[in-house]
Amino acid sequence: MAADERIVFTQRGYLPFGTTSLSRKGVLLTITTRRLLFAPVRVWGLRSFGESWVRAQSMSLQDVTALVPAAGARLTISSRFGDSVSFVAILPTGVGFVWQAGAAVPYRDETVRRIRESCGLGEPGSRVVEPGDGGAST
Repeated sequence: MAADERIVFTQRGYLPFGTTSLSRKGVLLTITTRRLLFAPVRVWGLRSFGESWVRAQSMSLQDVTALVPAAGARLTISSRFGDSVSFVAILPTGVGFVWQAGAAVPYRDETVRRIRESCGLGEPGSRVVEPGDGGAST
């Protein structure tokens, strides 16, 4: 991290398999003053398969073009390069099971708010969707 870059917000979650609710990889989403960073969760401190792929999902805040909340605690972040990353928030404490995602909708909404605030999304002409939209039923 650059000397003038600082952490603004973090949220535990996972990157799902496509449109399913199954976890591909547990991650920690960290919003800094410059980037959205995805760091893989390590069990017992051991490296696991796919860590470089998880880190490659990170992006500059300037590249974020859309943020769409979806059902449960899922949100999709799109970049100006046409890439998108689905992220599902989980409860901030405890083990972090996939089935806790329904209870994590308020954490998803706070994550959306923090990303919007950091990226300047939600201003006139942006394509961001307000938290609570997108069928966020539990």
